[in-house]
Amino acid sequence: MSFDLSTFPPNSSHVGNPQDDLDALAMCYGPTHLDLAASKESVADWVGSGKPLFQGDIVNLVTFADGTSTVLCTDCGIASVGFGLQVKELEPDERVGGNVTRDNMETAGIYEDYKKTFGETVSVQLGAMTPEKKVSSLFRGNPEFVVDKNTMTDSLTVLNGYEEFVNSQEPDMATVVNAREWAQALG
Repeated sequence: MSFDLSTFPPNSSHVGNPQDDLDALAMCYGPTHLDLAASKESVADWVGSGKPLFQGDIVNLVTFADGTSTVLCTDCGIASVGFGLQVKELEPDERVGGNVTRDNMETAGIYEDYKKTFGETVSVQLGAMTPEKKVSSLFRGNPEFVVDKNTMTDSLTVLNGYEEFVNSQEPDMATVVNAREWAQALG
């Protein structure tokens, strides 16, 4: 993800100016949270249009081959990675995630960039947003789910691998407790 806003989606740290969410620390730019009815002039026009993320929210930190990363809500994180690694081209009416189809994303002009960006995923970490805009792992030892592009070639293999990874980890109860406290501090 680029901070110069040259590639869709914008980096999650670009929260824009969410009028009702002054406490937002990041923004999930998963397609299920965007108005896909029409394309935008530039990537910058999408800034602030996603789902606000707050301290204590459980998120996925997605890291790309170039070392950059972005944060998505847990509903969008693995779905976006699975979509990006999908080898078979989706039909226009096939779902990318949630109720969003390829056709919806093409109408918005983001299908190719989104697929290309998430096709470069190397790892995913499950964690909680800290008040310092960081992600604190929910597991002991800060493990990351490592993406294997040779075997993870569709959404199902990515999801199955991720679920297996999550189920094999030992929770870091300090982070779990902290996440609850961070969320409650917002009132």
